[in-house]
Amino acid sequence: MKNQSIPPSENYGNDYRRNPHCSQLIQRAVNKVHGSYDKVLVTGGLGFIGSHTVDQLLSGDIKTWVLDNTSTGSKSNLAGHKRNRNLHIIRGNVCNQRSVDKIAAKVDAIIHLAAVVSPVMSVERPDITNAVNVGGTVNLLRAAVKHDIDRIVLASSSSVYGKVQYRRIPESAPTNPITPYGASKLAGETYARAFWATYRISPISLRYFNVYGERQKNNPYSGVIAIFAGNILQNKRNRIFGDGEQTRDFIHVSDVARANICAMEYKDSKANEINIGTGIPTSINELHALIADVMKTKVDEPFKKPERTGDIRESCADVRRARSLLRFQAKVDLKIGLGRLIKTRQSPIE
Repeated sequence: MKNQSIPPSENYGNDYRRNPHCSQLIQRAVNKVHGSYDKVLVTGGLGFIGSHTVDQLLSGDIKTWVLDNTSTGSKSNLAGHKRNRNLHIIRGNVCNQRSVDKIAAKVDAIIHLAAVVSPVMSVERPDITNAVNVGGTVNLLRAAVKHDIDRIVLASSSSVYGKVQYRRIPESAPTNPITPYGASKLAGETYARAFWATYRISPISLRYFNVYGERQKNNPYSGVIAIFAGNILQNKRNRIFGDGEQTRDFIHVSDVARANICAMEYKDSKANEINIGTGIPTSINELHALIADVMKTKVDEPFKKPERTGDIRESCADVRRARSLLRFQAKVDLKIGLGRLIKTRQSPIE
């Protein structure tokens, strides 16, 4: 397994801003944005990716509004900014057009992260998934038109691709989602393109691959890293579906937050879709062994369960478009990122 090349010997714990290399990249991105946008709305800003994005915006003294219904997010994720006058937290729902309009009138850019994010939950409740992920996105796009907002960054997903036969998936690959979640994200992208064509606003859709890191919850809807780490902490044996050789592209949340910032500065007015990943495939077996190594503990071999219907065999990003258009490249090595995550989980997770 190959990991990204940043110095593995340095440990900055939970605060990636203490890493001089990451801090400089973040500050450079935020400084560029500050010249163009002074007031930004982050929907879902109390959540996993959202709170890290807000961290980076506030580090550049950008006035930041957060709209979050707290269904999965928590104010504790932004507790370190409690006295920051640039932070404004509003409890509300992106499905409520009036709430969206009220805040959109105050800002000049939007990063839209609020969503039902679990493919598993989307299978159980496709109606809610559609209402939030599609209806909420349309509300944000309408508000952008109404208030003449120049830039809106939309969180999409690699789930839009479904099962494709590429070692590294380019944005030009066919989109054929196999879950309601993937379908809802593709619908959001389609609306973004339609709003560009009709109203000439400039949305950009970022197709996140497998995001992990601090503040990620451990529950049945979590990503595999949170589940593996949580079970090991509780001395529970993990399960792997299939042979474990299926691969994923794991990207640290601080890199994803920085990609959101970089996308705000993207100058092309045409709607676009861009993969956000590392371009490095890691098998589930390799991942489990790496987590155990980082935790410095011996663990039992995982249970091997039958492969689940609809599981994707290979998923890794072709990241050339992100490099060329956004000047973005992921920097956090997987082992270092896992160390940061595990350091924050000294006790069993809820």
